[in-house]
Amino acid sequence: MKVAIIGMGTAGVSTLNQLSKHKKFKNITVDIFDSAEDMGMGKPFQNDSDRLLINLPANQMSLNPNNEKDFKKWYKKNDEFDYGKAKYLPRLVFGHYMKSILNDLLDKHDNIFVHKHKVDSCYVEEIKDERGQYKIDVCYIEDDEAVCQKYDYVFLTMGMLPYKDPYGLSGIEGYIESPYPTTQALRNVKEKDDIAILGTGLSSIDVIRYVMENHKRLPIVVTSRSAQFPTVRGIKHEINLKYINYESIEKLQKTHKGMAPLKEVEKLFEKECNYQNINLHKMLYRFKKDNVYNLKYDLKHEDEVGHFQSFVEEVKHHMIPIWNAMTIDDKTTFLEKYGQHFKRNTNPMPQSSAKQLIEWIENGDIVVKEGLENVRKYYGKFRLKYKGIEKEDRYHYVINATGPKKNLSELSEDEHFIKGLENKQIIAAHPFGGILVLPYSNEVISPKFGTMPNLKVIGQLTSGVNFDANGVSLLVDQSVRAVNDLYIELKERKNTQKIQSKKK
Repeated sequence: MKVAIIGMGTAGVSTLNQLSKHKKFKNITVDIFDSAEDMGMGKPFQNDSDRLLINLPANQMSLNPNNEKDFKKWYKKNDEFDYGKAKYLPRLVFGHYMKSILNDLLDKHDNIFVHKHKVDSCYVEEIKDERGQYKIDVCYIEDDEAVCQKYDYVFLTMGMLPYKDPYGLSGIEGYIESPYPTTQALRNVKEKDDIAILGTGLSSIDVIRYVMENHKRLPIVVTSRSAQFPTVRGIKHEINLKYINYESIEKLQKTHKGMAPLKEVEKLFEKECNYQNINLHKMLYRFKKDNVYNLKYDLKHEDEVGHFQSFVEEVKHHMIPIWNAMTIDDKTTFLEKYGQHFKRNTNPMPQSSAKQLIEWIENGDIVVKEGLENVRKYYGKFRLKYKGIEKEDRYHYVINATGPKKNLSELSEDEHFIKGLENKQIIAAHPFGGILVLPYSNEVISPKFGTMPNLKVIGQLTSGVNFDANGVSLLVDQSVRAVNDLYIELKERKNTQKIQSKKK
């Protein structure tokens, strides 16, 4: 069996790692694709400033599903990096951990072939094989020529989509479209230039930390519509769910003709919170408009906040059956009521970052402004318009930290690989983000070719089905399931070949 893995960041390395652990790995050949720059590290964990911290403690990060301390163990043995006993390590360190796993696999196995090229396009051959599946052609540019190869099985593991451009500023001088790598973000900025940062999520915090240490003109303005930072990571709790589980969801579906009504799901949440001794209303509505108050609250109540964050994180691992059993209307209502709560509490910042933000805001070095409505460039400066305020603020540079795109409709023609798959009807957009795939198996549901068991997608592109699919542990979970399916398929193919040979 010939296999392709397109994208070699977290999902790609995890998939290859899981493939290699099987006793039948020697029976397949694997071609891996990514740029030389991203091969084995991906964008989030690329070589960048060591001021950019992972938002999870090092002892909770791992590509090994059986050992969440694998990364910390590797770090302790590694002589290249020394950040002492730091609880939160720089992102680039995890990137090198992933790279070391890839290099170890390449040294150990002779059936893995590296292609340091971005894949340009994919095609599906119209003729089915003996198993009733389509061969998939993967094409890339090498020495200015298109090269295409046929594969029995393809994993799309390309990571995040490009960053949003909510105000249509792409290509305008002074607009920094993506905050990464941050070491390049300020390369054209002069000492006296003023800067505004768009967005208040984790990406924004990365940029703030870097800009504050490398730019002299203050204050730095950070702005978005809500202007609310993520929560602060509290103390981790072990959570064992009693009511939110597969059995409960199946029971709901049997009672409600295959669906899980939101009102019934909310009752399960309430029962679970009571069982876990969590004051749900207090945790959901503890925030004020004052970011400093919010950050200080979380720091002061680290045990209670950490308990709730741990609960939400565990619930997130059980959201696939709940999410996919809801109607479209219920999903929409769920996101309106709880979407931001999930986002804020499953992506908290390290406590050290919160303490720095508090200091910078209280000193006036950082100004956080809410109500951003529009950004335009006029007479050499960017003009930022806020709700209810007639006068526009003016800045030399704007750094975009609004986060990655989520929907295929947001993609420009420059993102031609994904757009090409959509145009060829190999993939279709999901109404809640990413593309249509089967829950759990992550098989592509193609408008033209139907369900494609040999075309798997792992990562953010599955977010419409795999609720809010991000985080290393969730990607590893997806990889494990997808790889198990491949080896089942490999076994079925061999059985089919045996039956056909007997008939001959």
